Amino acid sequence: MPEDTGPVTTAGAGGADAGADKKPEEEGTFSFSWGILMVRTRKLLKILDDLARFRIFSDLGWVFIGITMVAAAIMIWLMLDEDYIILTGSLTFRCAVGAATASQCHAIGTNVTAAPSLQSYLLLPGLNPFIPIVYGLIGIIVAVVIHEGTHGVIARRLKLAVKSTGLVFLLIVPIGAFVEIDEKEIQKTRFRDTGRVMAGGPGSNIIVALVALGLLLLLVGGLVPAQFNGVQVQQIVTATATQPSPAYQLFQEHHLEAGDIIVAINGTAIDNLDNLTNYLNNTRAGEMVILSIEQAGHVNNYSIVLAPYPQSVENTTKGFIGISEPFDSGSLKSVKDTYASSFFKDPILYLVVPGIIPEANSLVPFSNQLAGLYSSPQLGAAWIPISLTLFWIWFININLAFFNAIPLYPLDGGQALLNFFSHFGRKGVELRARKLTTIVSVLMLILILSFLFLPRILGAFPV
Repeated sequence: MPEDTGPVTTAGAGGADAGADKKPEEEGTFSFSWGILMVRTRKLLKILDDLARFRIFSDLGWVFIGITMVAAAIMIWLMLDEDYIILTGSLTFRCAVGAATASQCHAIGTNVTAAPSLQSYLLLPGLNPFIPIVYGLIGIIVAVVIHEGTHGVIARRLKLAVKSTGLVFLLIVPIGAFVEIDEKEIQKTRFRDTGRVMAGGPGSNIIVALVALGLLLLLVGGLVPAQFNGVQVQQIVTATATQPSPAYQLFQEHHLEAGDIIVAINGTAIDNLDNLTNYLNNTRAGEMVILSIEQAGHVNNYSIVLAPYPQSVENTTKGFIGISEPFDSGSLKSVKDTYASSFFKDPILYLVVPGIIPEANSLVPFSNQLAGLYSSPQLGAAWIPISLTLFWIWFININLAFFNAIPLYPLDGGQALLNFFSHFGRKGVELRARKLTTIVSVLMLILILSFLFLPRILGAFPV
């Protein structure tokens, strides 16, 4: 995940350091290192000052403190809970998350699933294999501009000096922004003010994330599912345990492919998934049936011999066609209605990223598999890129906010903690504050490392 690494408030896709110890830079100062171009400009200071005239930003600072504290607590709890579940979970569960050795999993007749790559935890398009470049860059740019801009606006509202502002580029691609606030002035300022400045970044990211998510849910709620009689094939299972599946044989003969619709079996109309399930429940493996398949507007009949169900899928004697995750019009409506109304019932649904897990293709209306089955009366075909843009703004902002809220120096949470400790006592205050902040930061770092590496450790050594 991106992180703030400047002494006070510097954020970007790679966490570039703006160098808060430097004197104010002249207009248009450039620096280039390792492909990162930083452009310092004082023109943006006027924008910060103009926004700082509104009292709402100082009032919002208090809201941001509360939001950031809650975000930090949730983040710490999630990491502790993840470690606890992995350590106490069954061997079957640990095999499913890559926290067991191959020999342990083989002994119970299952396979070990590889733990997610470390790259998948970075919010960096191009490095993270699951974040699309264009939508990822849009999300990052929005996140860091809002993050840093809010730091600067609240600082100016509270009469704290902002030395300079600027933009961060990866070669010529904008990836971040920064605001330089005088570190010595921050350390001397009361916590009620510096706390609001530090909390402004994570707090504003959460607000933007929720706005983007709200717009996304409104968009999804207005989608119109495709209307058709029958069951649309989404995926074709290649083989059963002993032979190619009947559906795959039809696919090889160019008689069936994803998007085709099964409309009847042995002359019995199949209008929806319930019809298909009920009919197959009364069949047996080896039984011959006639499938009526609508393809490009034409219905053709094909004889197939039902295969036995793969034992890894279901222990049953009924016949198996070889299609997975099929949809009818009713299930399409259910998917979009569930997604649009689960904010309070199942908020974890909105962290399911299209393309990472197969389940996303049956849960997320704008996934590659489902997007073509919906239309938007208001937005037309533009609904798909708009929904993906809103999703990645939501996803990147919420992750950036929660990570930066952790009390780990030099993240915003850690800097706020250092300033908090700096206001207790009279002698040796600064040294004691740094020691306490270091202790908390080390504990947080250990927790983060355990969250990232515990499954890999358990996957390498039997327990």
